[in-house]
Amino acid sequence: MKNGLQAKLIQTNDGFNLYNLVEVRFFLEQLNLADDVFMISDEVWEYAKRELINKFRNSSKFEVCVNIIKDFQATNPKKKYKSDLEVYIRESKLEDFFNENGETIFVSTIHKAKGKEFDTVFLMLKNFNCATDEAMRQLYVAMTRAKQNLTVHLNSNFLDNLSVENLERIEDNEIYLPPKGFSMHLTYKDVWLDYFINRQYLISQLVSGNALTVQNDECLNSNGQSVLKFSKYFLQQMESLKEKKYVLKTVKVNFIVYWLKEGATEELKIILPELYFEKQQNGD
Repeated sequence: MKNGLQAKLIQTNDGFNLYNLVEVRFFLEQLNLADDVFMISDEVWEYAKRELINKFRNSSKFEVCVNIIKDFQATNPKKKYKSDLEVYIRESKLEDFFNENGETIFVSTIHKAKGKEFDTVFLMLKNFNCATDEAMRQLYVAMTRAKQNLTVHLNSNFLDNLSVENLERIEDNEIYLPPKGFSMHLTYKDVWLDYFINRQYLISQLVSGNALTVQNDECLNSNGQSVLKFSKYFLQQMESLKEKKYVLKTVKVNFIVYWLKEGATEELKIILPELYFEKQQNGD
């Protein structure tokens, strides 16, 4: 992205169900389906889509929601049953709804790339151990994602005896320094969940992609109001990164999801942020 190339990370919804994504839940609420209503009319469906656009068109997760709706429409062209929609959403994964574009570089783990294919694949295998059947299956999945070209970067020798047509082997002895910057996607364990109890109104004013400002152990919205605090667990990680000269530069809202505390009856909206760290230069 820094070099002007289109790039997207294929994200996953590890730790929460797509049903709890605030954009998805809003769409379902607009359908306004009572317990005794089993089928969604075309009029109600179109109304819910319009409301989603009005409310979340600036959300970074808007495209995902649109793709979920399109995919469900395509598989249910004549009749849309409420039960089918709920099951479909609950059983889906975030990585299933990315827009494949030949001009975009997609970054993914091997696990999240399963079931997908790309014209060209660059596979990074740092210290990869293929001694187990599971590792071999994982390697097979990774290598078969490529339809035309496959480039494997590795620091092991288990492919040295491979013999296939059009194979080229290049030895690179250059030493690569740690990255100058990297992003982190935080999960439930990285934020102070109970802190969100008194921040519900402020969170309702945010959408995924909004920038936040860091102040000590908390993040502020554009009005300087605190909307989240990091957990003790993550603050310890922050200290470890500081020792490696990495400093937190930017924070933005990655996901807003509903969370139900054990023993509670009311769900809370919580923020799972994305953080960007940069290596501190001498004199900075």
